[in-house]
Amino acid sequence: MFNLIIILLSLINSEVNESNNYKIAKYILENITELESCSITELAKKCYVSNSSISRFCRDIGLNNYNELKNQVAKYQVSHEIAIQKFKYQGDCSQAPMKAYVDAITNYLKLLRNSIDENVIQDLVEDIYDYQYVGSFGYLQSETVAMNLQFDLQTSRKVIFTCMPFANQIEYIKNADERHLIIIFSESGTYFKRAFARTHIFKNKEHKPKIYLITSNQNITLPYVDKYIRYQSGNDYASHPYPLLTISGMICSQYSNYLLTKE
Repeated sequence: MFNLIIILLSLINSEVNESNNYKIAKYILENITELESCSITELAKKCYVSNSSISRFCRDIGLNNYNELKNQVAKYQVSHEIAIQKFKYQGDCSQAPMKAYVDAITNYLKLLRNSIDENVIQDLVEDIYDYQYVGSFGYLQSETVAMNLQFDLQTSRKVIFTCMPFANQIEYIKNADERHLIIIFSESGTYFKRAFARTHIFKNKEHKPKIYLITSNQNITLPYVDKYIRYQSGNDYASHPYPLLTISGMICSQYSNYLLTKE
């Protein structure tokens, strides 16, 4: 599943402002409704870059050419009407929206408390301690959770890797082997579908990394995922990313305690 918006947002969060890719991505995000009838030459002029820079940009984000980019723009137009409903949550139209929002978050955290398997979190904590190479990833909001995990584990002197650009995440996972531990935060469980929609992953199963998937998806089962940390969620705006942030905090807290037993 190629998600143009996720890729463009990741790109502008990681590129320097003066780069051609930044300028192109920013222009597309700000003017996406006008691009269906825009030629490559017109887009190049609007971004103050060459046609070849537009073509190179398309390849850099995983597309073959400008026509594929226009196809993705067209798909965005269709899906956008559905996507804007994301801000709905139980009680959002009440006379006290703040109270309703906080109550919804609180209820989902209680649901998390009653559905999480703390033994699997302890297994992950011990693996984080044992593995020399640890990477943690997600996309957009879930990547901020991975970054929080990176920062808090560093406090306990455990350095792990993460990065904002989605393409760089994919490259890291593709090159990981049995020496690596990979932690994926994905509310919907669709991270691997998005990341590896166009390629096979881990052809050599004997040398693949150990993978934990943290998700509210109760049904997903992937042949290359070793362990799941599952929780129940309302799958609406108030239910994400707070449960993932809570799980990240639990991991770091338990890692700190585990570290005391090893020293």
